[in-house]
Amino acid sequence: MTPPAHLLSFVASEPANMGSIHVDLPGLELLISQLELLRSQLQSNDCPHTHLTAYGIDGDQLTTTKLPDQPTEVHQVIHVKIYGWTEQWAVRHGLKPAQLP
Repeated sequence: MTPPAHLLSFVASEPANMGSIHVDLPGLELLISQLELLRSQLQSNDCPHTHLTAYGIDGDQLTTTKLPDQPTEVHQVIHVKIYGWTEQWAVRHGLKPAQLP
């Protein structure tokens, strides 16, 4: 399998209270395009989600790299699921408190 031509790696610390993102310009363009798609769907009052994966069926979007000299970068994240929530659905699912009238 040929590795991606871009850099887009998510790494979590141990304990998993910090995340790091390693990205180059092509990787950033990929991430921005996914976020713009989510924004477009949210603007249409849809609650979308997207997946970024390493070893994905549609080609690798995430790379599996981390800084070798950073002891806090322990867990390589190979699947990132990004949810888009409208205000109504975020409140309904308990992700945000209801706004007072």
